[in-house]
Amino acid sequence: MALFDRNQWHAPTEISKCLYRWIWHCKKSHHRKDLEHKDLYFYLRHGKRKRKPGNYKDCRGAITNRTSIEQRPEIINERKRIGDIEVDLMMGKDHKSALLVMTDRATLITKLDKLDGKDSTTVAKIINQCIARIGSSWVKTLTFDNGKEFAQHESIAKKHKVKTCFTRPYTSQDKGTVENRIGVIRRFLPKKTDLNLVNHQRIKEIEKMINNRRIRKFGYISPIEKLKSTWPVAFIT
Repeated sequence: MALFDRNQWHAPTEISKCLYRWIWHCKKSHHRKDLEHKDLYFYLRHGKRKRKPGNYKDCRGAITNRTSIEQRPEIINERKRIGDIEVDLMMGKDHKSALLVMTDRATLITKLDKLDGKDSTTVAKIINQCIARIGSSWVKTLTFDNGKEFAQHESIAKKHKVKTCFTRPYTSQDKGTVENRIGVIRRFLPKKTDLNLVNHQRIKEIEKMINNRRIRKFGYISPIEKLKSTWPVAFIT
């Protein structure tokens, strides 16, 4: 039997913790006495990574009264109505700056707003302003991820009479529409861009360009053209 049988390895004890530390020490060591033991880490259950002992939980903070994306109405998945919005933050250099990105699932119409901060109060304020510009009657649902910046979702929902829901933790594909639009925005504002140095006018220029960019899934018409061909009232004012 191998020195460490993966199927026979039990919960860590003080002795096994010492063994783990010694194995990882040998892996990184260049001393001659450790060379013959250098590959022992391959026999560990997590052979490719080292984890510190402790209780691993989602440390991003709890958001109360969340509705899971799995419970949202089926009509949202059909992408046939305007007003089902996915919301996310696009982070700037060193996570010290951010844009609020809101994308309609049916038309891909996207709103961009520069943030002065990433706290939930600032984010809620900008979301409220954006919905007010669009018109509350148009917005039906908002889908967020589990970041603490969206902790004030209940006040937003109450103010505009919209439903909110949240993605599953660490599952970016649950809001793939806005993630796709962020990918397009990155062509204009690559990663490590300090968004604090990008002025409001430039943000709105980028917003206009991506909303007028032709989309293959729409038969090579733009989100703006898709909106106008389906709904007679402009979504962006």
